[in-house]
Amino acid sequence: MRIPLLLTLISAFISLPAAATAGRDLKFAGYHSAMLRWTASARHANYQELAPTAERLAEFEKSGYRSVALDKSQHLHIGPDKTIEETISNVQLFLSASGAENDGNLGFWLDASQQHAEIEAAYVLQPDGGIIDVEPETIQINTDNSANIFNDDVYVTLPFPQLKPGSIAVLRYKIDTPENPLGFPWFRNYYPVNLHPIEQFKVSVTWDDAAQKPDWRTDYPKLVCQENAFDLNCTSNEATAPLLTDNDMPPLYDVLPVLALAEQSSWVALSSSMRSLSDTALTGDKRMADLAARLRNGATNPDEIIARLALFVARDIRYVGIEHGHGGMRPRPTPDTLERRFGDCKDKTMLFVDLARHSGLDAYPVLTSTQRTSLAKLLLPASNYFNHMLACVSLAGDKEVCVDLTDPDTSSGHLSYAVQGAVALTVGRGASAPRNLDADSYTWRVDVKADNKMNADGSIVERLERHYASHWGAGLRKTLAAKSRMEIDRWLTNDYQAIMGNKAKPELGVQGLEAPELPMVLTSTTVFQNVFDGKAIRSYQEQDPWLRDLADKSKTFNNHYDYTFRGVHYQSEFSYQAYPEKHIGNVGPEIDYSSRWGTFQRYYRQTGDSLTAYTNLRMPRTQVPIDKIPEFNRFLDLVGRETRIGFGLR
Repeated sequence: MRIPLLLTLISAFISLPAAATAGRDLKFAGYHSAMLRWTASARHANYQELAPTAERLAEFEKSGYRSVALDKSQHLHIGPDKTIEETISNVQLFLSASGAENDGNLGFWLDASQQHAEIEAAYVLQPDGGIIDVEPETIQINTDNSANIFNDDVYVTLPFPQLKPGSIAVLRYKIDTPENPLGFPWFRNYYPVNLHPIEQFKVSVTWDDAAQKPDWRTDYPKLVCQENAFDLNCTSNEATAPLLTDNDMPPLYDVLPVLALAEQSSWVALSSSMRSLSDTALTGDKRMADLAARLRNGATNPDEIIARLALFVARDIRYVGIEHGHGGMRPRPTPDTLERRFGDCKDKTMLFVDLARHSGLDAYPVLTSTQRTSLAKLLLPASNYFNHMLACVSLAGDKEVCVDLTDPDTSSGHLSYAVQGAVALTVGRGASAPRNLDADSYTWRVDVKADNKMNADGSIVERLERHYASHWGAGLRKTLAAKSRMEIDRWLTNDYQAIMGNKAKPELGVQGLEAPELPMVLTSTTVFQNVFDGKAIRSYQEQDPWLRDLADKSKTFNNHYDYTFRGVHYQSEFSYQAYPEKHIGNVGPEIDYSSRWGTFQRYYRQTGDSLTAYTNLRMPRTQVPIDKIPEFNRFLDLVGRETRIGFGLR
């Protein structure tokens, strides 16, 4: 499914009349000549009327800004035939050489299959009064370069010339969008706060016919909006600093304040329209029934059937998105997807739905997003919030099983990491509102088993197995599947030595690369020399390095946002076999900690001169409030300190 271009539109409006000019079409190989037109006028703004005051400039420099959007303005006109004309302007002040280096190319997204754009102004104002126009010949066109996705979305880049500290770049352009050919309502999101500072933000909307009056909502209290009979005007009442960020912050679209504009519609209507579109992929081809029977291979348990069908579609039908024109929204007929052995998310989803229904399962497509988890941010009914599709099956007892057919590495019992807890809209079935997909209680699951044989010469031979399940296993599988045998060996060595150091050279192995229903197992056999004095030793102690590393990496240092902790379940069995001259005596203390964040236990079991230390850490998925993060980290610090395993020898 095409990721919707929300046209965040880093822009501002300069209310200067453009001189009448015929302009000229800019020609780019592979694109129609009317896609982009240059109509830039010779009339320019004055530097002084755009530049900030000296006091404000000093505040910018004190804040360390490298560039500032002095003005971002968007004007949108809704035509009676549902055409949309947008005029977008951006005035950007560059405060440093790094600002010019990093932010000196301005531009915008364009759907080359149906939209047309005109560049009305593009020039640089210098503090000394100089004016330099952008050269049309330097304008560049780029696709989004997403792997295996081919669509009509292009980014128009304008390199602004002779930028230096103090330069102001002005860009104004117009985009014409016809009515959606598939009949879906138009929609726009505008962001008064972004990752850069904005001095002034404005959105104005006009319409000629009362029937075209749009719905609108904003969750930004500093955006003042005035609606009249045929227009809407919204202006921020103060400058905005860049959005605060954290390493472990929520998805960006979950926290950005927004102004939503949309053609009047409802979630029920959108869900129904998407069902009508999706159903065109189901042709009743007999091959689907025959294939479903072969894949089931006599299985009658619904979960087993789902697993078999999902494994085929996820691993045998590779992901390739050819999304030109209607291909961004309309799935292809399932026989075509099967014949080609490739498709995008909606193609693969509908193939699974077809096979599942021929297997007697109540399967249906579901829209979702890899970029959103907050239902509160879906301000108006719109399909643009969703950039992905997966399949769900309704089972007895109100049970629902969902599968992401673009993920060949995660077992069918778990949704892919990218859509855990994501917003979703069921296609058809009377869906009246979006919902959140389920999320696993433990995203990161690992079982560690270590068999340590102690020898009289002071060496230890360790045979180690690390079983990574669920998303951890899927991530490892994805990482290693694309590597050669030599590259895998190098990766395994680096992974092991990052925790254990490089003093010993282990024999390494991996299991489960081609079996997503099973855990990924990383094995090692290592001889550690001169660990202890075989004659003098009276006690032995070591740390569980894998648990120590996990506890450290699970901490967060967010300063601004609550932390969505995705859940950890760690189990280990560390066994020790003494050599004939020594016998295992006293063992270390048992541990049994419990807090609001989880539980942590360790106990020992001894059989003759063999000892096993069992450790179990359970920290389920939770939302950690910003003021509770120190407490959360302290629990993990406690876990890290208590990774010691010890016992006496006599």
